[in-house]
Amino acid sequence: MTSDTRQASELGPSILRFLSVSSLVAKTSLSSFSASGGFGAAATLAYYGFLSLMPLLLLVVFLLGAVMGSSEAVLHGMTGLMNQLFPAFSDAVLGDLVSLSQQRVWGLVSVVVLVWSITPFAGAMRDLMARIFKSERRMNYFKGKLYDFAAVLALLSVFLLLAGGKVFQLMAQDRLPWILSPGGHFVRFVAVPGFVLAVLCFLYGVFSPVRLRMAHVLAGAVTAAILLAVIRPVFGLFLQFNPDYGYAFGSLKAVFLVIIWAYYTFAVILLGAEVIANTRRRESLLLKGLFAEGQRVHMPRALLDRFALACEEGRVLFREGDPGNEMYCVLSGAVSLTRKGSQLALVKDGGYFGEMSMLLDAPRTATATAVAPGTTLVVISQDNFDMILRENPGIVQRVLKEMALRLKATNERIEKGGS
Repeated sequence: MTSDTRQASELGPSILRFLSVSSLVAKTSLSSFSASGGFGAAATLAYYGFLSLMPLLLLVVFLLGAVMGSSEAVLHGMTGLMNQLFPAFSDAVLGDLVSLSQQRVWGLVSVVVLVWSITPFAGAMRDLMARIFKSERRMNYFKGKLYDFAAVLALLSVFLLLAGGKVFQLMAQDRLPWILSPGGHFVRFVAVPGFVLAVLCFLYGVFSPVRLRMAHVLAGAVTAAILLAVIRPVFGLFLQFNPDYGYAFGSLKAVFLVIIWAYYTFAVILLGAEVIANTRRRESLLLKGLFAEGQRVHMPRALLDRFALACEEGRVLFREGDPGNEMYCVLSGAVSLTRKGSQLALVKDGGYFGEMSMLLDAPRTATATAVAPGTTLVVISQDNFDMILRENPGIVQRVLKEMALRLKATNERIEKGGS
C-alpha cells in the first residue's frame, strides 16, 4: 500500500471522528447553555451592557475627538460603526454624546469615573464565564475590581480601534485603494468577518477564568461569528416587516431595540463560550459515558479509539508498588487484580480499576494482568478523571459507592481468612 493510499484510507475515519466529536460538543453546549439558564444570563448581560454602553460611547467620542480634532468626522464614523453593531440605533444619541463631550472640561478624574461605571458589566461577564468554565478560582473583592477595570480598558481599546478605523476609512475613502473601499467585497466578506472573529477571540481571552488554547478559542469564536452573521439580517428583516415592533415604548423604542439586540448578541456570545468550554473538556465528555449509568451502550467505540489499549492475554499492566498515574476501564475481556499471588478481583466488561492509587497519588496496591484474549481497555488520565468528577456529582457518588463495596469485600475476605 502506497503512502498516498494509506493517507486516504486514514482520512475517512479521521473525518468521521472529527464530525462525531464536533456533534457531541455541539449537543453538550446547547444542553449546558439551556441547563445553566443561558438566556437569563444573556438578559443580565444585556441590562449591564446597556447601562455601560453610554459611558463607553462617551469615552470613545471624547478620546477620538481629542485625537482627530474633527467632531463631524467622529460623528459620521461612530454613526457608521453603531449602525453596523446595533440595528436601528438612534443617531440622535450619538449627536448628544458629541455635544456633551465638547461642552464640559474633561479631566483624568472624569475619565476614571466613566471607566469605573462600566466595571459592573465586566464583573457580570467574568462571573458568567467562571460559571460556564466551572472554574474554582475565586478573586477577592479588590483584585476582582482591578481585573474588571483592566478588562474595561481592554474593551475601550477595542471600541477605539473599531471607531478609529471607521473614521479613518470615511476620511480617506477617496485615497484608499479599491480593495479597501468601504463597500468593496474584500472589506465586506473578508476584513469585517475577520475583525469580528478577532474581537470575539479577544473577548473570550480577556474574560476566560482559565488558560485556553487558540484552537479552543477559535471553535467558540467561529460559532459565535457565524450565528451573529445569521441573526443580524434576520433581525433586520423582522424589523422591516414589523415597523411597529416596540411601539408601546414610545420615544424609548430605539432604546428597547438596542436592548433586544444586545440580548440576542450576548446569548450568542455565551453559547460560543459554552462551545469553548466543552471543546476544552471534550475528552472528559467522551470518557464520562463510561461511568454514567445507561450511557455506555450509546458510546460509539470509534470515539474511544484514541484512549483504547489492546492487551494480549497475560500482559501485565502494572505491578504492586508501581506508581499510579492513570486508571483503566474494561471495554472487553477481563483483568485480574492480585496481591502476593492471591486474586482480589476479576474486572470484566464495564468495570474499572486503578482509580484509588491515581486519586491518592500512591503506589499500586495490586498487580493487574489481562486474563482473556482480546482484552481492550480505556486509559483515563488523572486530569480527565479529575474533570469528570468535578463536573459530574452523580458519577462521584457512583465511584465512591464502588470503592466502598470493594473495601467491604476486602474486609470480608480478611475476616474469613483470619477466622
